[in-house]
Amino acid sequence: MPATTTVPAGPTVGGHHAHGWRIVAALAVTSTVGYGVLYYAYAVLLAPMASTLGVSTTAVTGALTASVLAGALTAIPVGRWLDHHGGRALMTAGSLAATALLVAWSQVHTISQLYAVMTGIGITSAMVLYEPAFAVIVSWFTPDRRTTALLAVTVVAGFASTIFMPLTGLLEAHLGWRDTLLVLAAIHGLLTVPLHALAVRRQRRRHPPAPRGPGTPSGARSPPPRCATPGSGSSPAASSPTAPPPAP
Repeated sequence: MPATTTVPAGPTVGGHHAHGWRIVAALAVTSTVGYGVLYYAYAVLLAPMASTLGVSTTAVTGALTASVLAGALTAIPVGRWLDHHGGRALMTAGSLAATALLVAWSQVHTISQLYAVMTGIGITSAMVLYEPAFAVIVSWFTPDRRTTALLAVTVVAGFASTIFMPLTGLLEAHLGWRDTLLVLAAIHGLLTVPLHALAVRRQRRRHPPAPRGPGTPSGARSPPPRCATPGSGSSPAASSPTAPPPAP
C-alpha cells in the first residue's frame, strides 16, 4: 500500500488569508469614498455649478456623461495592467490623480474646463472603483470565498450615496460648491491614497509539494505532468489549471 504525505494547510487554503480580509476592509472604505466623492457628489453640486458657470443644468449633466464614457474606454487598458502588475500601483496612482482633479474641479470657470476635468475623473474612476477592486479580491480568494468578499465590498460601498450626498449638501450650504470640493478632495486623498498604497498587495501563489511514494528518493524531483494523448482517458483541460472567473 503506497505511503502518503500530509501537507499542512497554508495560510491561503480555503481563502482564509488574513491579509486578504484586510484588503477587503480597505477596499470597502475606498470604494465608498470613491463613489461618494467622484460620482454621487456631482448630483448635489450640479445646480450651483450651473448657476456659477452661467450654463444650463443639461450642459453640466453632459460633463458627467463624458466622465462615464471616459471610464468605460479606460476599462480595457486598466484590465490589462491588472493582469500583469496587480492593483497596488494602479489604484494608488489613480487615487492621487483623482484627488488632484478634485482640486482642479473646484477651480473651473468655463464649461469646457468642467468637461476636461470630468473626463479625467472618469479615467481615474476606472482605476480606483469597483472594477480594479473586484479584480484584486478575486486574485486573493478561492472560489468558495470570493462571493462573500465581493459582497462585503458591495454592501459597504452601497452606503456611498447615503453618506456623501447629505454631507455634500451640508458642506455646499455653508461653504459653497468650490470649497466643498476642496474638503471632499482632502477626505478622498487622506483615506484612499494610504489604504491603496499600504493594504493592496499582489497575491503570491503557493503550490504544496507533491506527495512522495515509498520508492521515491528523498532528493528526487517529481516527474513533470504527462501530456494527454488520444485514447489515454484524460484531457488537457482536466490536468491544467483554469483561470479564475471574472469578478461580477
